[in-house]
Parts: sequence; C-alpha cells; structure tokens
Amino acid sequence: MNSIENLSQDSLGRRYFLETYGCQMNEYDSSLVAGLLEARGYTPTDDPGAAQLILVNTCSVRDKAEETALEKLRSIAHHRRRNPAVRLGVLGCMAENRRESILERIPEVDILLGPDHYDRLGDLLDHPNPGQKLTSALGPDIAQTYEGLFAAAPAGSSAFVAVQRGCDMKCSYCIVPTTRGPERSRPLRDVLEETRRLVAKGVGEVTLLGQTVNAYRADDGNFGEMLSALDGVPGLRRIRFMSPHPRYFTEPLCQTMAGLEHLCHHIHIPLQSGSSRVLRSMRRQYSRDQFLRIVDRIRSHLPEVALTTDIIAGYPGETQAEHLETISVMEAVRFDTAYMFAYSPRPGTLSAEMQENLSAEEKSARLAEIIEVQRRHTYERLDSCVGATQEVMLEGASRRNGEEWIGKTTHFRKVVLNPGPEARAGLVVQAKIIARRGQILWGELA
Repeated sequence: MNSIENLSQDSLGRRYFLETYGCQMNEYDSSLVAGLLEARGYTPTDDPGAAQLILVNTCSVRDKAEETALEKLRSIAHHRRRNPAVRLGVLGCMAENRRESILERIPEVDILLGPDHYDRLGDLLDHPNPGQKLTSALGPDIAQTYEGLFAAAPAGSSAFVAVQRGCDMKCSYCIVPTTRGPERSRPLRDVLEETRRLVAKGVGEVTLLGQTVNAYRADDGNFGEMLSALDGVPGLRRIRFMSPHPRYFTEPLCQTMAGLEHLCHHIHIPLQSGSSRVLRSMRRQYSRDQFLRIVDRIRSHLPEVALTTDIIAGYPGETQAEHLETISVMEAVRFDTAYMFAYSPRPGTLSAEMQENLSAEEKSARLAEIIEVQRRHTYERLDSCVGATQEVMLEGASRRNGEEWIGKTTHFRKVVLNPGPEARAGLVVQAKIIARRGQILWGELA
C-alpha cells in the first residue's frame, strides 16, 4: 500500500460521525462523547461515508425520537456492510431501553452504550476485541457523574452543562428512571470548572441540565448555592436551567433567584395536567392547587418572569372534565409557550399497563384544543412586549437576510433585528420591540 493509501486509511480510522436526537441532555451527552473522542485524536465529519466510527445518540422519552433514530441507523448501516472495519454504535437511553429491538432491526450495530458508560468508548475503540461481535455497557452506574470530564465546546455562544443525572421521581409515564438510573448530582466545583472553561472559549450563556434540576444537592452545595456561585463567574452573562420539578421551587430558592443578576427571567415549570386526580395517577407529587400556589410564589419574587411548561393530552383515564381542568389552569397561568403532546405509552412505564379510554383521534382533538389555547396566550404575551426595550443576546445571522440577526431576550423570546456591523454571536444589545410576526418579535437597536 502506498503512502497516499496509508494516509487515507489513517484519516478514515480517526473520523467520527455523531447524530443526536431527543432532549437537551442527549445533546450535552453527545458533546461529552465528542470531547472524549477528540481527546483521542478523532475528528468529526458530517458524512457517515467518510467515518470509521458512526454513532447515533437518542432518548426514549418520545416514540418519534426513537423511530427517527432507527430510520437513520437503517439508512447508514450500509457503510458498515461495505466496510467491516467501520464501527456502528447506539448511545443513550434507547440503547438501554430498546436493545433487543435495535439488534433485531439493525444487526450491523456492534456498539451499545448506556448514558452512564460513555467514558468507556475511547478504551473500547483503542483496544478492540476482534472476536467480539457486540460490545455493550448498559445499566445505571450510581456513582457516575462524569466528574472531571468536560464536553466539547459548542460553536455558538450558548452551551449546556449537565449538573445532575438520573431521576428519583418515577412519574408513571416516564422511562428516564429506568434508562438513566437514580438521581445523583455532579460536584459544584466541577460545574464551576466546566462553566469557566466554556466562558474562556466565548460562551456567554449556560443552561444547567438535570431531570429534576432544582433538586440538585451535591456535597459542596445545593441548587440555590450553585446558582449564586455561577452568578459570580466573570464573563458569564446568562444562566438558565432545565428541567425543574414544581415541588422544589421553595420559598428560600425563589428568594435566592430574585437576587441574582445573571439568572434569566424564564422558568420552565412542567404542569402535565390540570387535574389533581390525573396528577396523582401520574405520580407528580403535587395537586392542581399546589401548582397554582407555586406559580404565585415564583411570580411574587420574579414579577416579570416568563413561564413555559409541558402538557400531556389524553392521559389514560382522563375525562372530558379533567381535560377542561387542564385548560382552566392554562387560562389562570397564561404560559408563554408550552411543549404539548398527545399521550403515547412507553414500554416499561407504569402507565403503559393502564387501560386507555381514548382513541388516537380523541387524543389528537384534545391536543389541538390545548395547542389553540396556548397559541392565543403566546400571542398575547408577545404582543405585550411591543413598544418595550429589552436586552437581546445575539445568536446568529438570519438565513433570510444577511443584515438581520436572531437573538433571544432573557425571557427566552426570539427577536429578529439588524444590530449593525459590530454584530457577533454572544453580543448583548438593547432592542426596542416594534412588532410581532407569528411567534417571533422584531426589534431595532434602542
């Protein structure tokens, strides 16, 4: 083999393709995997045909994400059939939850790694076992927080930082406790170290990630103490977090949040249902009235806060009256936006064993009604911004017009404006909001 062929093979053997589907935690985990691979000399490629390592990372929370990932795997499996040296792997919750289905439908897969075993990928690739057709590391590792390992820095000015893994809540519809194991928090010192590294690379906004992120409690700090510590990181302009649980918005935490300079005035607070009976069936650990009191507590400390939520339509056993209870809570709170879904059973969850009382068409009809109510509230909340001056962090140039940029307010509202020749990702400007078009605000430099 000549030197050019040798160079081509070496380049191929050190290139990886990584596709991610699902939640923000999966995006962060993919960045963590990218950092681990690049530390070993691998370089990324957008072309699976040019890679020696092909990985798909997806969650199991939504059926659509799983099916999309499986379709992608099927479409790229031919690269491994054509070249047996190519490795094809599935990472994340789906590897935990759908192992047999994956291997049955895509037999070319030869790597399965669960969310607590990404750190084994590098050694696995450096020291392959030629006699082993399938390499897998599955099951929760209750000691794994990935302390001391840092995700690859993103290209933009915003980044995710995982501060917590697993979940102890065991909501009846959720597969996360099964696929990601029990809740454990990453040391505060490690969160601060990763944040400082990101800021040094140009990141101005971090979003803290955890399944019940406001339940964070490490040996060296709780959630409020972590927010306070991050608020003092030089160069960090904005702090967000996803996804909290309503019950952990205590009075002391809300008081702490109100005193922070860089905490964004946007809180995601999942409702799921407005019916106390359905919430008990979901094992959500709060009632309708308790949820409304928590919202009042948050707004008493952060009057201008934007609230977003999650809502499930057509949960097993939900009556028409209980569906209307959800809508009445929406009317009372008036969320800025919502992630809204028709219920779909996830194998391995408690609710998957429940008798469904609604057809797909009935669930879709209820979802459509919820979406329409939320659309009205979203427009009303955005219309209230017109005429006001708000702080906007620029994210990137608009594809429609090179002079226009897209950014977000502290309330997580998207704004389009022309910031002038000094525009760059991460720049914070003051913008007067002049119009709403659909779910996007339009502004001009103040």
